[in-house]
Amino acid sequence: MINESTSLEYEKAINYIYSLICDGSLKVGSKLPAERAIAEKLGIGRNSTREALSILHGMGIVTRVHGSGNYVSKNSGGSIKQIITIMLALGTITKQDVCEFRRIMEKSVCSVLINKGFTLQQEENFRELLKEMKIAKGKGLVEIDKAFHDSLILATENTLFITVMEAVTEVYREWIDIALKKADKESKQGLFQCHSDIFESILNKDTEMVINAIDRHYNIIEEML
Repeated sequence: MINESTSLEYEKAINYIYSLICDGSLKVGSKLPAERAIAEKLGIGRNSTREALSILHGMGIVTRVHGSGNYVSKNSGGSIKQIITIMLALGTITKQDVCEFRRIMEKSVCSVLINKGFTLQQEENFRELLKEMKIAKGKGLVEIDKAFHDSLILATENTLFITVMEAVTEVYREWIDIALKKADKESKQGLFQCHSDIFESILNKDTEMVINAIDRHYNIIEEML
């Protein structure tokens, strides 16, 4: 059991590492100072430093590389996913809350893309995905649906959007995959049309159309959950 003084010590180590990240001393992929160096710098025990690093690792902020040390994680969204998963398990949020958040965020993503526009390569990629989606079945449909929505998020080139949406998507995908695998012909046709309308509305810079298409898309999905 951790006593109060040890608790204060590992909190000191966590705050120190946070400060190094916030002031730019540590960036994504940077190697953290060694346990001994942190302990000596802060005047705390190495066990406390080790506890702090373990907590940061569990939060997805720090990655351990065997035989090399600890690094600032490239997958900072892992901690967001973990928080969402825990909140679902505790009942502080519901599946419906996650679905609603995802719906709202995707509208924001598409709003950004209406203003930003697609590159020719992105446009070509979406057209190809829609061709594949039209004839896809089962697992193939699941993979193409994921690729379509991931491509929308990545096209924003907004790191915060990408990080948050990827974390939410990891939680959300499990439900979506199950729904898509059991979707009947009518639902599949409806979903294809929604995806097509989302793409076309972004090309035509039609905000009303894209919001309508996203709502229809999520209404179909939520009916199957």
